[in-house]
Amino acid sequence: MGITLTGISNDMLSTTIYDIEDEVSEALFQTTPFLSVSRKLKKIKEFNGGFKIVVPVEVDESSVETVLTSGWEALNMSVKDATDQAEYDWLRVAMPVLISGREEAMNSGDKAIIDLAEVRFKNSLSALMRKVNKEIVGGTTSNLGALGTLNGTLTGRTTGFLQNQVLGSQTNNMGGLARSSVVGLNNQWYDGVAGTFANFGMKAMYELEAEASTVSPSGGDGGRFHLTLASMTAYTLYRNELFAKERYIDAKTLDSAGVQSLAFSSGVIMPEREMDVSGVAATKTSMMMLNLDGIQLHIHKDADFSFTGFENVTGYDGRYGKVLFMGGLVANHLGSSALLTNMEA
Repeated sequence: MGITLTGISNDMLSTTIYDIEDEVSEALFQTTPFLSVSRKLKKIKEFNGGFKIVVPVEVDESSVETVLTSGWEALNMSVKDATDQAEYDWLRVAMPVLISGREEAMNSGDKAIIDLAEVRFKNSLSALMRKVNKEIVGGTTSNLGALGTLNGTLTGRTTGFLQNQVLGSQTNNMGGLARSSVVGLNNQWYDGVAGTFANFGMKAMYELEAEASTVSPSGGDGGRFHLTLASMTAYTLYRNELFAKERYIDAKTLDSAGVQSLAFSSGVIMPEREMDVSGVAATKTSMMMLNLDGIQLHIHKDADFSFTGFENVTGYDGRYGKVLFMGGLVANHLGSSALLTNMEA
């Protein structure tokens, strides 16, 4: 059992973090809409491991119809292979929680060290969640690329899910599967480059919802957008369009996110700072409209932003713990999700 200058053992200090871990994690999740709504709606899947994350994908219809003219025709009993498998990598990443011997000496008393440990833990957990969220939404955290991203507008990256291309022309792969020839693997897209949100925004949103509902996956919530992530500008424009009809969704009644959210259809729309509005290749990502049955985060059950406990740092005057995350963003259906671009005015 490691002892440092304060006399507080690593086990005792770790226990204080374990005692607050769930409460702190829950509070921090609320600051990241995708993580928060996914967890609240139980759309995050936990796994024990595996070399890859493997998910089945519908790519065709399994049976062939028979037209019954006389009623005595033989049924076509041929069966097609209607499913394939998408394979995704795991991302494993750790954020250290560090306390030096000098800091312990400067913070006199056990309570001061415990307070310092709690602050450092919250900081490390928050930083890791923000980085994971940034990669999921924006795809711009280079060292977390194995996680996967919703952003399919990035030049040179061929795995982002939501592309700014018409149906049948989306060339990014989905877990190693080609998308262009399978309707359900092509996300819906509307480009507002020629107009303003006031003129076309609401129309575009409802058109995308209608299109998504026609190619919804088997089961689940059909064409429902559980969550719409909006750029800060697009969120404000949408809010302004509602005027007196503006309707907020309370987290306690909807069981969505722990903050007020605007309603859209049967889901929520929330502002997201990590949306890519840089305008690279003349594309600004205004909204990502997500069916969370088709796009989900898979997390290893032992590395769900989990704290590992403190131990001494060999060769150094200090101790450390880790916040661990291991997971991957996966998709088995993209036709039920949509991308709205260039609606920033």
